[in-house]
Amino acid sequence: MKKWVLGTFVTVSAVALLAGCKSGNSESSKQNQTADSITNFKQAEKKARGKTVTFYGYGGDEKANQWVDEVVTPAMKTKYDVTVKRVPMDINEILNKLSTEKEAGSKTGDIDVIWINGENFYTAKQAGLLYGPITNKVDSFEKLMDTKGHAAKYDFGVKTEGYEVPYGTAQIVFGGDKEKFTAGFPTSTEKLLDYAKANPGKITYTAPPEFTGSAFVRNVICDIVGYEKVEAAPATKAGLYKVIKPGLDYLNTIKPYLWQAGKTYPKTPAELDQMFAAGQVDMTYSYSQMHIAEKRSDQEFKDTTESFLFDKGTIANQNYLAIANTSKEKGAALALINEMTSESAQLKKAEAKYGYSIPPFDPQKLSPAANEQLAALYKNQGVPTLQELDAKQIPEVQAKKIPLIEALWKEHVLHE
Repeated sequence: MKKWVLGTFVTVSAVALLAGCKSGNSESSKQNQTADSITNFKQAEKKARGKTVTFYGYGGDEKANQWVDEVVTPAMKTKYDVTVKRVPMDINEILNKLSTEKEAGSKTGDIDVIWINGENFYTAKQAGLLYGPITNKVDSFEKLMDTKGHAAKYDFGVKTEGYEVPYGTAQIVFGGDKEKFTAGFPTSTEKLLDYAKANPGKITYTAPPEFTGSAFVRNVICDIVGYEKVEAAPATKAGLYKVIKPGLDYLNTIKPYLWQAGKTYPKTPAELDQMFAAGQVDMTYSYSQMHIAEKRSDQEFKDTTESFLFDKGTIANQNYLAIANTSKEKGAALALINEMTSESAQLKKAEAKYGYSIPPFDPQKLSPAANEQLAALYKNQGVPTLQELDAKQIPEVQAKKIPLIEALWKEHVLHE
């Protein structure tokens, strides 16, 4: 495989009903393709000069925000004479705003570039809220990325069809103090159950639909029944239940040995991290492969804390940048996406100061010096190597199945 896989992103959109047209991967015929004069990046550059462009995205990641402000924004001014306005907003609010504008018949709006993925991309694409295709108008996509790879073609099982550019990568990683896991980390659901039985109350997970908790549940299911079976399962509650029942049964089996005997769960990843740091629980996890390195660097976790993966792999996906169909500055928006996914900007984002993010690049397209720089940044940080991460990736479950799995967990595990 030719991709690496990073960190945090947001959750299910509250406006999923807007997508309530057709399911499946044939949405492209319904997407509004805006006719304009931009056919390549050079034309985008010309249109970008002197403009102001907005970047709407999750505002809770301080280091990512700092990177936009300190690295991307000055570069955009120097290279393109473009002013960047960063607007922190949750994706469900962004999609609600775009949907309201569309219903009102607005041709233009305030939103230009959007940080998006998964179910939210599915919703936006179905509802015709995105401009594109754009990958043929962003130089970094062809120059730096695996254009034929799964992540370039699918986002949570939904065909991207060029409507978004990979921006960052995500993969579930677990974390534990090696001084407590003296017999080795629990690298399978079987070993995790054994540890929970031997150490009651020391394992827990965040409750779905919190997005990392939802991913944890999906990872458990995939570890037990196999990703292929989940992927092939019908996207109906009854059909899916028949396939994933062994995974739900496992979650019920481990439930009495969880923190608070599984009667309650942490609400957020931050809460889980706090419990782990305080010694209340022995394991934490994150969608960011570099989470443990970041927490160790910030001295929130002990230096004996290390990351580990399941032997059969952990769920991985990418997050993306897209452009609103109602964007007033599509040239500047394309320039911003190109800069945010450039080698220079992404190598800065990979530094500890900005959160150790792993770029969404094809390593075979990078120079030896760039590859060496990345490897050096991540060495001796208590995390798996890029090669280990890459070798143990499980593709994300299709977006339309995720709410069904969450509903089944609630029905058959939470209220069991």
